[in-house]
Amino acid sequence: MSISNGAPTHCFMEVIKDTTAKSFKDVFVRRLDSDTKLISDGNPSYGVCARDLGLAHSITLSKDEQAHVTFKWLNILIGNCKKFIDGTYHGREEHKQLYLEEFAYRFNRRHFEMSLVERLLNTCVFASPHPLLRESDSKMALAYET
Repeated sequence: MSISNGAPTHCFMEVIKDTTAKSFKDVFVRRLDSDTKLISDGNPSYGVCARDLGLAHSITLSKDEQAHVTFKWLNILIGNCKKFIDGTYHGREEHKQLYLEEFAYRFNRRHFEMSLVERLLNTCVFASPHPLLRESDSKMALAYET
């Protein structure tokens, strides 16, 4: 989750098989910029990843006085995600990654309420591949994009 001016701006979530440095590093390489400041709870895997990727890293342990402030928005985000999955999918586990992606998609676009449906339709129309488009439709779509 990224935080700006004391409030969350964007998030991503991924299902990982374990909490080893390799699992974290695979995600961090794909998702984080080189100027990211990583704040963690002291799990050694985060430190290894931060060192290997050259990321700034600070640790806030759960017993620290500032832990509740540091992880406030993260705890709220996780709680909201759990409520979303329980309420929408009734806690099903079949497609965990898709549920997390849907939550993150909605969270990252929560300030675009008026254009959310339009943006979603636009993304669907111009996403590749287009298995049902005829060649003439595809040319028209390309002309519209430019």
